[in-house]
Amino acid sequence: MPRQVQVVTATGRGSYARTTPDRYGFPRLARARQKRHHGFATGDLVHASVSKGKWAGTWTGRISVRASGKHSLSTPVGRCTVSHRNLRLLQRADGYAYSYRQEVTE
Repeated sequence: MPRQVQVVTATGRGSYARTTPDRYGFPRLARARQKRHHGFATGDLVHASVSKGKWAGTWTGRISVRASGKHSLSTPVGRCTVSHRNLRLLQRADGYAYSYRQEVTE
């Protein structure tokens, strides 16, 4: 009888670097001074309910936050852009990604 096992993948907790260096190591861009935008952080697991537009429907996945509030949502189907107003937090980003798969038996 096949069983499901939990798979944990380390994704990291972000970078403290405050500049983006060029190929020679000199500062090129100034990064945002905060990691959370509109209450969300990159890597949070969220549920999005979009009522109209190109991405209409309900989506669940991990987000990449933007200071503008238009966050990028990664789903098993692909990526879509959603507003922070349409998101509901399911799990905070803790540096790991969790999933389940069938146990391999031989």
